[in-house]
Amino acid sequence: MSPDLLAIVVLVVALLSAARTLRHIFSVGMGANDVMVALVVMGCLAIYPVLALGARSAGALNVGLCLALVAGLLSILGLFSALARREELQAGLPLVWLSQLALSFSLWTGLLLLLRAVPLALRATAAELAWPGAWLWGPVLLSGLGIVHTIRAHDRVRVERLRGPDTLARPLRVVHLSDLHASPVTPGATLRASIAKVNALEPDLVLITGDLVIPFSEASHAYLLDALAGLRAPTFHCAGNHDLPVIERLHTELAALGQPLLEGEQRLVRCGDLPVEVVGAPFAWGPAEPQVEGLLAACPPLPGARLRLLLAHDPRLFRAVPAGRFDLVLSGHTHGGHLGAELLGLAGSPLRWLGLYDAGLFQREGALLNVSRGGWQLGFPPRMGVGGELVLLLFSPEHPAAPAGARPAEGRAGPDGPRGPLARAGQSA
Repeated sequence: MSPDLLAIVVLVVALLSAARTLRHIFSVGMGANDVMVALVVMGCLAIYPVLALGARSAGALNVGLCLALVAGLLSILGLFSALARREELQAGLPLVWLSQLALSFSLWTGLLLLLRAVPLALRATAAELAWPGAWLWGPVLLSGLGIVHTIRAHDRVRVERLRGPDTLARPLRVVHLSDLHASPVTPGATLRASIAKVNALEPDLVLITGDLVIPFSEASHAYLLDALAGLRAPTFHCAGNHDLPVIERLHTELAALGQPLLEGEQRLVRCGDLPVEVVGAPFAWGPAEPQVEGLLAACPPLPGARLRLLLAHDPRLFRAVPAGRFDLVLSGHTHGGHLGAELLGLAGSPLRWLGLYDAGLFQREGALLNVSRGGWQLGFPPRMGVGGELVLLLFSPEHPAAPAGARPAEGRAGPDGPRGPLARAGQSA
């Protein structure tokens, strides 16, 4: 086949994939989130015909490259086709991993083309800008390494040792989960395996900080409820942004499991002899300060509580929490930054470099935040070197009073001064 014909094949497949993928995305709604997803996915799909046209002009387009580009396009379409079925996917899960590789490759390649365009813009042709040549092996390698790391790190256990009340006779074991994102590609078997690992940690309390579902699992997610029903410890939830369209239904379903979804509410639960206050923040877009002020007005400190925990899906709320009100804030939402620098032997993620909360412990005077990387593996956007995790929080009076490794965070301090657990010694298992 001639290079011109091969380029036409890639272009036609890209157009058909884009049309069908848009139909799947907008089948769940036409909100701002759906539009944003559509724009990013279209950008990912566009990379493939751009490379085909660039390779054609450079004389590098052959049958093998054409087939690889078509496979990438079809795998992305396949991911959204699987999601749109709204049924658990079992046998096809290995193929879905190809979509994660294809999406990661397109994102890395887009970044490469952008970086090359800056120095070459004044002296290179459009064809030269569209075809990076041997540099294309960089996105291929980074995508492959990211997928391998994501698979290997899934459901790893991060242990954080925190200062607890002096009356504790033994460490209090709290498991923090977040962003399960139940979907056709995160089916019941995957969720049940994660829940089994949680139970093996023998927690006294399980706290889940939102985003149980995604748009493609709003209508049908019995497999999620079946998995959550297997939790053996008292469990509390707060809402995430993806939960909002079905929040009333989730309230009913989780209440039937004995796992309250707290939205601007609080509970006092006894873990052995320890009274623990659990407060759940409702999710809302917009400034954090008025959200926290409203929450604190609705949920004054419960008398008798010796440990006070706040569940807030969005970690931005941490900056507005007054010093001394909570011993620990638990959040998710950021998925570890999606792009994990640990893949390259570096610390953090681009989110952390921008001053945002990605994953781990963050501290400021009188306040401590734990951000979970979340528990899902497959979906959009892809995880690029960030594995899902289970966080085991061990509260004990034996741990030191000074923090060891918690990253500093700027925020507003309250009038009461610091209190609560400010110690940490983290590890992964």
